[in-house]
Amino acid sequence: MMINRYGAPCPLCPTPLLLNVVQVRSAQSGFVQRERVNGRHCRNCEAARPEQWNEVMRALCGDG
Repeated sequence: MMINRYGAPCPLCPTPLLLNVVQVRSAQSGFVQRERVNGRHCRNCEAARPEQWNEVMRALCGDG
């Protein structure tokens, strides 16, 4: 199941990052077994300064 949630503040501005999270649930109980963050987004920085955003996210998270 794919959900969105807010995470830590953006490294370039005070806006919280929007995280794309994939949850893996157990078929027997329905509880979340694992979560994986697929992407991090800051609407302000991605639109205003995409080059700087990509550099910072590659350095911090290995994606961009």
